[in-house]
Amino acid sequence: MASTVDDIARAAGVSRTTVLRALSGVGRINSGTKERIRRIAAEMNYRPNWIARSLVHGRSEFIGVIASATMLNAHGQYFQLIEDVLRHAGYSVLFSTSRGKADLERICIESLIEKRVAGALIAPGSFNADPQSYRNLLSMGIKLVLFDRDIKDLNVPQYVYNPYQTARVATEYLISMGHQRIVHLAIPEDSRFGRERGRGFRDALAAAGIQVDASSTVETEFSEVSAFEIMTSILRREDIPTALVCRHDIVAIGALRAILAAGLSVPENISVIGVGDIWPGDMFRVPLTTVRLPIEPAFTQATRALLDLLDGKPVETGITHLDVELIIRSSCAPPTETRSYSHSL
Repeated sequence: MASTVDDIARAAGVSRTTVLRALSGVGRINSGTKERIRRIAAEMNYRPNWIARSLVHGRSEFIGVIASATMLNAHGQYFQLIEDVLRHAGYSVLFSTSRGKADLERICIESLIEKRVAGALIAPGSFNADPQSYRNLLSMGIKLVLFDRDIKDLNVPQYVYNPYQTARVATEYLISMGHQRIVHLAIPEDSRFGRERGRGFRDALAAAGIQVDASSTVETEFSEVSAFEIMTSILRREDIPTALVCRHDIVAIGALRAILAAGLSVPENISVIGVGDIWPGDMFRVPLTTVRLPIEPAFTQATRALLDLLDGKPVETGITHLDVELIIRSSCAPPTETRSYSHSL
């Protein structure tokens, strides 16, 4: 059973107030008494109740961090960086995973409200996140900063990559190599991010005088298996594409598998570009050309902004778009002459 402040007071033969002063470092107390009380507390395996302390002192010691499990797996080193910076500033971190689902994200946010966190760093896991959940958090006086994805009309600092630029830079690179039959394995356009990605793709084609039709875009789930199935169906077309722009590296992997299973080669027959630069994209059977998202700058700027808010410093609200970077590897090449392929699909 955990020891309490009263247990330590009895063991040390002092008042409860003296114990609290010794453990918190607040208030005047003899240095010898302070050390003796702290030694007794350690021997009794005392653990402070941080929630209770936040109620007494009116200041929480906790920061909530919410992200999707996929993001945690892909960018764990940056979450460790966040934790180190926040711990150095005197805060403890409560991590939650939303799994990319708006309803679970809402539950995670409600949990942070119940725990009376001082602030929250959240990477919205859903492209259609519920703004009201975030407003509920703000109404409780909790400082909030978003990163990776933004939420429109939410007046907080938000540090995200540029979705329009992401698709456009990938498509323009393929066009520069001579590709004209390009298919976009896309985020559904019922979300703003999906619409912006789609607009970047279509604008790049239109600027090059390439016709855009319904078959140029295929909405695809965030799934390697789904991408494999969709790419297999695309390869049944009479006029297969010479290049793909994929919504994420995970989707690109599924497409690569389908292309290779059909007896075709990457990039000799079809060039492939992903998004995300996940590890180990440079170690695949065909090292993957990808659009690297500004994950580290987003994490760093979001963490700094939250600490400034907690310190009462002015921080500019609104969406800050961070530039993406094209990472060129072996999965793209100029198109070769089209020929018929005999393969079983």
